[in-house]
Amino acid sequence: MKNKEKLLLGAACFFGGIVTGFLIAPIKKGLYCGNNNGNNFLSKEDMEKFIDNLKEGEEKDE
Repeated sequence: MKNKEKLLLGAACFFGGIVTGFLIAPIKKGLYCGNNNGNNFLSKEDMEKFIDNLKEGEEKDE
């Protein structure tokens, strides 16, 4: 084999391994599409309690 052929074979195996790794990786822990930014739906009563707690925290800081 010539040096160029060895280099091409090595590069092809390397990039093939990267592609295979990307294809196999999501299978380990599953695939989750979405975000987890903490937004939750609260009832009116729960929201009022939450706002009251925030106000109490602000008063303590002052």
